[in-house]
Amino acid sequence: MAVEMMELPPAGRRRVMMDALGEIARGELIERLRLDAAARILDTARRARALGGQDMPPPEALAGWDAEAVTAREHAESLSPVRLDGLLREAPRWAAALLRGTAARPLAA
Repeated sequence: MAVEMMELPPAGRRRVMMDALGEIARGELIERLRLDAAARILDTARRARALGGQDMPPPEALAGWDAEAVTAREHAESLSPVRLDGLLREAPRWAAALLRGTAARPLAA
């Protein structure tokens, strides 16, 4: 994957840095990263179930999500803080259990 770097003038680089520092200082970076992680978990869980992981109970936060109407990020944003925390805590155990269950049989191609 190629990454293009756009050279910014010093004032532009300073503005980007100040914006990032402000985001960190306000605690917004952590929340954005939590939502990004939750969205990735939700999307991965949906895809895993579609590829043959139906016999594994999905993470609770997956229930009620209509992936055709709402993005994973939007669904993650709609979760209460308690449900979001639960998803982030539950995800490693769910993924490990799914991997153990599919190690003997490959997911559908």
